[in-house]
Amino acid sequence: MKTDAELMLEFKGGDASAFDKLVKRHEVGLINYFYRMLWDRASAEDLTQEVFIKVYTHAQSYEPRAKFATYIYRIARNCWIDHLRRGKHRRKDLSLDAETDDEFSLYDSVTVQADSPIDVARKHEFVEHLIEAIDSLPEQQKSCFILSEIRNMNYSEVAETLEIPVGTVKSRMHNALKKLRNMLVRTEKLGEEILESQGGGTEDE
Repeated sequence: MKTDAELMLEFKGGDASAFDKLVKRHEVGLINYFYRMLWDRASAEDLTQEVFIKVYTHAQSYEPRAKFATYIYRIARNCWIDHLRRGKHRRKDLSLDAETDDEFSLYDSVTVQADSPIDVARKHEFVEHLIEAIDSLPEQQKSCFILSEIRNMNYSEVAETLEIPVGTVKSRMHNALKKLRNMLVRTEKLGEEILESQGGGTEDE
């Protein structure tokens, strides 16, 4: 299977089918990324289309200096910031059972699966508080948290995507997790157990 970089270079050379393959590979991930940033499916789909338009129109300037995922999520983050600056976003009511394109509900994708049985009502309450807490994070901390904890990027990849030092990523993740823990004190031991199981993100070996 060809790598993303190889497909992008083929598209740069005039092969339109290579771009279609890239869209199929990354469309779902981008929609889910934007959905977890904005909690709005329509906006997530619009912004995903905007990302691919930018990739398409700037193909001739593409150079495989970094992983393609880093490249495309850097564009995605800029699109998200532009969207917020345009003032078009207004959070909608959430359905915890609404499925995203990766076939997980918001309830499943935001929470960490626990081994022992947990009371359903308390777990739903935790999810609601977690969403509120994530939304309350400063933009820089939220970006780090979503890329690390939701998109499963390691700290080096997050740093490349956001164009900041790895040390800054670690600092923002530390502050984000500290703030989330403080805000989730209402969920008592449940919130602490779930956040501790995430371990504060994925560092490089």
